[in-house]
Parts: sequence; C-alpha cells; structure tokens
Amino acid sequence: MRLSTLAAVILCAGAMAPAPVSSTIPRFARDPSPIALTGPARPQRYMEASGRRAAFLGREDGSFEAWVYPLKVLHGFQLSFTVPAYAEPIPGADLASSVDIRPEASVVRYAHDSFTADAIWLVPYDEAGGLVLLDIHTSVPLLVTVKFRIDVKPMWPAALGGQSSFWDDEVKAYVGGEASRKHAALIGSPLALTPPEQPAHNLPDAPSQFTIAVKPEDAKRGLIPIAIAASTDGAAAARKIYANLLASAEPLYHATAAHYRHVREDLTSIETPDPRFDLAFEWGKVALDKGFICNPQLGCGLIAGLGPSGLTERPGFGWFFGGDAFINSWAMTAYGDFDTVKQSLEFLRKRQRADGKMMHELSQGAAYIRWFEDFPYGYYHGDTTALYISAVRDYVRASGDEALAKDFWPSMRKAYDYCASTDEDGDGLMDNPKAGFGAAETGKLRRDDVLTDVFLGAAWADATAAAAELAALVGDPFVETARAAHAKARASMDVRFLDDAGRRINYAWTKAGKGVAEPTVWPGFGIWRGVFDVQRPAVTGMLDELAKPGIATDWGARFLSRESEVYEPLSYNNGAVWPFLSGFATLALYSQHRPDAGWQYLAGTADLTFLEPLGYIPELLSGDRLRSIDPAVPHQLFSTTGFMAGFMRGLVGLREPPLGDKDGALTIAPQLPAAWDHLRIRRLRWRDAIFDVKLARNAQAIEATVTNTGRPRPLVVTLALPPGAETERGVTELRFGPAAAPETKRVAVRPGIELVPVEEPLRIGDPSQRMRIISTSFDGHRYVAHLQGLRGRTYTVRASVPFAIERVSGAEITRQDTGPVELSIAFAGDRDWVAKDLVIDVGRRIRQAGSRVLGFQGAFFDNAPLTRGRS
Repeated sequence: MRLSTLAAVILCAGAMAPAPVSSTIPRFARDPSPIALTGPARPQRYMEASGRRAAFLGREDGSFEAWVYPLKVLHGFQLSFTVPAYAEPIPGADLASSVDIRPEASVVRYAHDSFTADAIWLVPYDEAGGLVLLDIHTSVPLLVTVKFRIDVKPMWPAALGGQSSFWDDEVKAYVGGEASRKHAALIGSPLALTPPEQPAHNLPDAPSQFTIAVKPEDAKRGLIPIAIAASTDGAAAARKIYANLLASAEPLYHATAAHYRHVREDLTSIETPDPRFDLAFEWGKVALDKGFICNPQLGCGLIAGLGPSGLTERPGFGWFFGGDAFINSWAMTAYGDFDTVKQSLEFLRKRQRADGKMMHELSQGAAYIRWFEDFPYGYYHGDTTALYISAVRDYVRASGDEALAKDFWPSMRKAYDYCASTDEDGDGLMDNPKAGFGAAETGKLRRDDVLTDVFLGAAWADATAAAAELAALVGDPFVETARAAHAKARASMDVRFLDDAGRRINYAWTKAGKGVAEPTVWPGFGIWRGVFDVQRPAVTGMLDELAKPGIATDWGARFLSRESEVYEPLSYNNGAVWPFLSGFATLALYSQHRPDAGWQYLAGTADLTFLEPLGYIPELLSGDRLRSIDPAVPHQLFSTTGFMAGFMRGLVGLREPPLGDKDGALTIAPQLPAAWDHLRIRRLRWRDAIFDVKLARNAQAIEATVTNTGRPRPLVVTLALPPGAETERGVTELRFGPAAAPETKRVAVRPGIELVPVEEPLRIGDPSQRMRIISTSFDGHRYVAHLQGLRGRTYTVRASVPFAIERVSGAEITRQDTGPVELSIAFAGDRDWVAKDLVIDVGRRIRQAGSRVLGFQGAFFDNAPLTRGRS
C-alpha cells in the first residue's frame, strides 16, 4: 500500500509542478573533446568543475561544495532519487556509476534499473555561479531531491554574521544572505516544488532541500536545470546572475568549451609515441589555466590550488600566492600563455610592500579585514621576492615584452634592494632570519640556527643575474652592481653549500658557519638555474642522490631522503613526495645530461594526472606508498608545473636567449627517451614567433623540420645523443634561420646504447619498487650503468646495443636477436635497496637496419594508455 501511495504522490507532484516546456533547457550537443577522461565513479575521488569566478569542488559520487569567489555558497550538495518501487529515496552516491571529466564540464552518471541521470556540472568560464544540468531518461515517474547546506560565508579568516535563508516561490529558489544584505546567493530550479517552510531569520539546523518531479514525458523535453549563483553586490545582482544562468545555459557551455579549445589549440601542444603523455600535457595546461581566478574585490590572479574546504572556509589553497605564481610561470611561459603570466605579475606588483618585499599569500577574504596588518602570513616567505625578479626576467625573455620590463623596473629595484638588505653577514646571500622562510616552513628542517637555506641562496643568486639582465635592457648603470652581486652570490653558494669531500650539496648554512648535510631535493633548483660550479664533485654526488631511491620514488621526489634520521613519510617538510619538487629533480638531471633518471621522474609525475583526481596532480603524496596524504590539496598548480616545466625546460631543453640579444635564437635540446622515435611540438611560442617543430630519428639519422607561422626568427636544435652515439662530421646542432617556409635538416647518425626498463603501471597503494638508473657512461669499449633495485627483485631491461657484445656482467641475457637485447638483472644484498653496475663490453659497431629507432617502440613501457575519448 505504501508503494502505491508513493507512486501517486510522485504523479500528483508532477502535476502540481509549474513545468512548462520553457522551464527545461533544450538538449544541446556537447562539443567533442579529444581529452575527455572517462571511467567508473570512485566515491572518494576528487572531482571539479571550475571557472574564473566560481567552482564546484566535490567527489565522483556527485556531492560537492559551491564557491562563488570569495563566498562559500553551500556545502553538502547531493541528489537522491525516489521511484515508485521504493519507499525511501535512493542516495545518488549509491547510484554513481561513471564519470566524464572535461575542462568545460564534469559529468556524473547515476544508473538505476528504472532510469539513468547524467548530472552535468557546468561552471561557466566567466560567470559568478554554475549549473547542474540533469539529463534524465526514465521509464517511471521520478522524484529528484536536491539537498545542501547554505553558507554564504567569505573565505577564511574573514567572517560575516547573521546568515539566513528563505524560499522564494517566484524564482523557485532558496535565497541566502547575511545581516548587512550586501551578500546573497540563490540555489534553485524552475522545476522545483515548494518545500516546507524553514526558520526565517537564520539558517536551519537540517539541510535545505527541494524536490523536482519528473515524469517520463517531462524528461524527454530537455535538461532539468539546478542553478547556483551569488554576488557581493546584494540580492538583486545575485538574482540577475541566477536568471542569466538559466536563460543562457547552452551559449555559456559553448563559450566555456571555446575557451578550453583555445587552451588546447592555440597554446603549445605535443605529439609523442605515448598518447598517455600527450594527454597529461593537455591536462597540465587546463590545470594551470583553472588556477587563474577573478575576485570581484581584489582582481584577477593565480591561486595555488583547489580542493574541498570541508568544515573550514578555504578551498584547498584557493588564495593568491606570490611564490607559487612565479614558479608556475616557468611552465606557462614555456607553453606560451604569456597573457596569464603578465596579468599575474601585475596583480602581485600591486601588493609589493613599501620596502620592496613581495607578497607570499593573500586570502580571498582580504577585502573584509586588515589582512596585511593583522595577520602574519602576507609576507612571511623570504624566497618570494627573489623569485619575482627572476620571473619578470623569464617572462620578458619568453614574450619579448620589453615594455613591461621598463614599466616594472622601479619595482625590480625595490625588490632587489629589499633582498640585498637581508644579508646580515655580508656573504652576498639572503639570510633566512631576516628574509623569512625558504625551503622549509615546518618540521625538523626548520631550525633556528639556519642562516641561509639552499633554496633561498640559489633563488637570490639567480635573481641577481636576472636583475643584471633587466638593468642592461632598460639602460640603467645599476647593471654593474647587479653583476658584481651575482658573482659574489655564486662564489658564496659554492663555498657555503658544496661539500666535495662528502659529494653532496648542503641543505643549509648555519649561523655557526657549518653546513647542514641533510639529503634533500632542494639543491636541484640551484643546479638547474646554474648557480653552482657543476664540475665540482659535490654536484656530481648530488645528481647521484637525486637519482637514487633515497630521494626518488616511482611517483616523485621526497622532500627529504628516506635515509635521513628525521625522515617521516607523511610529514609536510620531512619526507612527503612533492610533485613540484620532482620538477626540480627532473630539471637538474636533464640540465646535466642524465636523461634516464630525469625521465623516470617525468614519467611518474605524468601518471599522477590520472591516478587520483582525474586531470589534476595533488599537492603531496606519502613518501612510502603511492597515495596522497589526507591533508593534501587535490588540484595543486605547482604540482602540475613540476611536470610541465620538467618536460618543456628539461626533456625538450627549451632555452630563451638573454635579454638584449637581438640576434639570439630560441634553443631546444631534446633528450628523447629511448622508446621515442619522434616528438612534435606545435605552436612553440617565443616572442612573436610560433614554431612547429618535428623531430624524428631512426638507426641511421636524425631529422628536424621547423615551420614558423609567426614572425620569422631563428631556432637552434641542439643534438643530445646517448652514450656511444655519433653524428656525421661531429654535428652537434641544427640551425634554422629566420624564415617562414618549412625547413628540414637531416644529419646521419650512428646510434648509441640505450636502456628501457620494463615497468608495471603505477598503482595506488604500492611502495616504490622500480629500478633506478643513476648514471650511464661509455668509453668506446665499455658501457656502464649504475643501478639500484629492491633487494630480492629481478628486473627486465631492454637494451639497444649497436655493437658486438663481448661480455655482460651484472645481468643475464635472456633474449638476443635482431631487436633489442633483453636483460634480466637481479638484486641481492643486505639493504632494502641494492646498488649494482650493469657492464657491457663491446667490440666493433654493427649495422642496424630498419626505420625503427634503436629497436624500441612506445609499447615496451608495458603501460596501457589511460582512457581518453572523443564523444
């Protein structure tokens, strides 16, 4: 009897609903997406739809919280479904079966034997709100219940009081507000039934909810919209946004899709033998683009990351961060997003302190409070100001925007003077006690006796060189002062931090004049930026450490080596894996011609794009097993930069010429993985040139084709060869003149020796277990690879050896035919990780026929490509 009564209630409710055709939204075709990510719904996995002014931050079960910057509008949004055969509503989370993640919209499918409902999360590119569009196909009457808790609270630490909400039957929406009436939000649907009354002057203890009755014929008419809108300009403005969302869903969707089509098709893209890698690159651009947001009170700039706030009022790292923005510019300038970088620099320049120090972080709630005066976080990092100087130089190098350099020069001088003022002992380096934090904010590496840590020192040494370039460009005699400061800083970096006897780079220099020898990944930054004498044994030893399993895991670089006495795998600053620091390791290794170790970092970081949140890389992961730690932000921008900059400025070897070098050329020095026979870089932007670069190689030759669709400018391809490889007449680079027409250059090559470990795909929860390639060398007769592997493990490696093999030690040959040699390498010993040398003694060179590069194909990675689709 209860079931029959319920069915009648649903039918009557549908009859009562004011549901003219105009209340639904006509179905429209969603633009095909070649980078769509699809798969089964995992209830605890992060899912996002976000734009410049709003974000839905939730899970693949369909729950989310909604933000319209700077306001948290609601949390606990969830759907449930009632059908005649059931007495109780069915939680949507129980029915979530699959997801379809695209830059322009994310979709959760709810599947039941009586109906299918696709919930399309659409947060338009530039609107203060968003839509959940329900695409329902049902054979029975259906009641959809929408439940949530209204907040209307600004981002922490700002606060407003007197929140309340009421149901407005005219617009079929809850209206939320606060005592000043300056802030308002609407959550509703034109198809909503009038809900029970709730308290009029506050927020209810129970979640707010409304229902939508859907008959099969109703579902056929179109999409059922749920709109969420908010404004800091009062209820009237919020109502206008709400109405526009409902009236313009289709054009807003297509405008949003068009923006991400621009990101995909107008900025740099790549084509490699590994579709998984290409897809990670495309999502890297999306992840960084979504971090550029607009706050109606503060302006537009880069935040650090996004994630659910839970019971707090900060969505992940959804504040504006100076240092993060400068770090992210390394990637964004590399793939040509000059406009976003420029706007970010301008946003941050406005927050430069009177003494020249640059802002570290700015809450999105800062307009409500005395942020810089009453809270300690605004300027508490020391490295940010040095990074600012370098970021401006790097942007101008890449974009050619010399007008910005001249406009920013007074700000540069202030920043420089501030940095110089923090040198208390006169060694030419910034000092942490006066400047603020550098590498470590918490944990046992944050020591009171530290004078200068290696990151702060390297950032300043690099900034002095940047200041000299900028000064020369604008014609300021200050150039000589900056050059002298750079020479002094570089000399001090070598003296203070390089420990040749210990073959290591110190983490810090203390007030007592001693080095802190903790093995961290941070020296990688200074190696990449060229602030150390790389010929010193300390640098060679540090490169070894970056490649070894103390710092290296299968999924990235630990902040602190597992061999340290203070290592803690879940500690923010004492052992967790930071994908952004993986970028430092990647860049250092590629810069010093260790592509095997660099590739292991790069490939592992690329995989993170698909393992937890689809499309995004989390802030932190455990140092012991592949899983993000619980407090980690799931969409962290500089984590993506670790991959994007690592690829463009590491593997590709992108380098812009110094400022003022009018005849200089853009340089790339690709170090392709052994399994790659080609690389194409589309729309490589430098100044006003737009290059299309095609690289191909086989056992006989390397070929490069360059086309420029922008202003003709020169480009140089530096040839990076594996051990034992030789080019005809010793050619080391291919120079392309400033011509618009396609130009192809080919150089004959005799291939070298290369290794490809056969690896299992990464799986969440696994410990680090892949064999590490520390370094390789070849003297003409003997090839040596220094390796480390897990005790008790046997690894399979495929090797291209274009020589007659006379002897192999450290491995057994398990296959040797016309293709690559297959080797089995067993590790035995007393320690968890065991060092071993693979030695191959060779005789005469043998001829390798065929077009396949070195006998390798991408399939040898044994990694199934992740789901990507066009639908």
